[in-house]
Amino acid sequence: MRDGAAVAAPSAGDVASEDADLEEAVPVSGVVEPLARTADGDSDGEHRSGPYSWLRLAPGQVRFDGAAAVVGHDPIDAPNLDAVPPGQAVLLAVLDGPRAWPGPDGATVARSALAVRDELREQGLSVDVVLVPAPQYGDARDDAVADAVARAYGAQRVRPERTPDRDRLLAALDGQADMPVADWPAASLTAWRRWRPVRSERGVVVFFTGLSGSGKSTVARAVVDRLTEITDRTVTLLDGDIVRRHLSAGLGFSRIDRDRNIERIGFVAAEIARHGGITVCAPIAPFAATRARVRAMAEAGGDFLLVHVATPLEECERRDRKGLYARARRGEIPDFTGISSPYEAPEDADLVLDTTHVTIQQARDTVLDLLTTGGWVQPNVP
Repeated sequence: MRDGAAVAAPSAGDVASEDADLEEAVPVSGVVEPLARTADGDSDGEHRSGPYSWLRLAPGQVRFDGAAAVVGHDPIDAPNLDAVPPGQAVLLAVLDGPRAWPGPDGATVARSALAVRDELREQGLSVDVVLVPAPQYGDARDDAVADAVARAYGAQRVRPERTPDRDRLLAALDGQADMPVADWPAASLTAWRRWRPVRSERGVVVFFTGLSGSGKSTVARAVVDRLTEITDRTVTLLDGDIVRRHLSAGLGFSRIDRDRNIERIGFVAAEIARHGGITVCAPIAPFAATRARVRAMAEAGGDFLLVHVATPLEECERRDRKGLYARARRGEIPDFTGISSPYEAPEDADLVLDTTHVTIQQARDTVLDLLTTGGWVQPNVP
């Protein structure tokens, strides 16, 4: 709080709604109620909620009149800081909400913003940080929301002449380019690295998809078995049949239920990846849109590799010991993928296998080669 000057608080939605340009945008709502502050800046009360709750100050609780505001979901970058007029007070407004583009969560960005604040204060600048609930849209509405947030706190948003090269940053985080140290303060680069560790420590979802009988579950189990032998990384198998009996018990095989089953698998897999684990999944996952949603969940906090086991339908039917395909062709099993329900072959697969022409061990080794050459796995045995 600068100068301890508090004014009457507007409603939470006023952060965005005071700007007429935001009619098409969702208002920045849900700013937390003011909390009593202790001498060390911590919240004092039973209603403390979430990390850095003491930074969630409503625009009516504090004002930063005349400050230059740097507003966004990403860690603070150098071009924005360079755009601050010399000697002007600075407001670092971290937006915390669902992201259109993968990146660090609000708590990680807030931590880095506090470090940037401390560094700038050591240079004699007046700098404050607030944490504001707001979604990221990935379009022009983001600029409108950022402008409205700055104005709500009495500040003026800075307009940098250039933007950092995000593609180069991501390449650097993957070890494919030099780290763009000129574009980001050290604390911000630390936040990016925390979100996206080196691949040998980064979580990854290996997602097999293919028809029933294609061999995807057999290959997936072989991959998990070998990974357990050659690496110390945590490896989890989420097989479609096993998940059906537990996580998705009670779901049927309509398109809605199949989508829900895959999304549950994707959610669990993404959480494991977010915490640095390797998850191997082997559902049929026939629909491209559902696979895309799973990819988005995984890439929010890790990596995603799609393996299409493209064994032809004829071979899958030939292998069918339970006679499921025959029953489906007789109309006894509705919505059976490949017969009475479509399978949408991936156009974005990282690897395509056909177990008609390769052994399970060869298929397994091809997947393992993808993981090792990509840097996700560093074998600790020959």
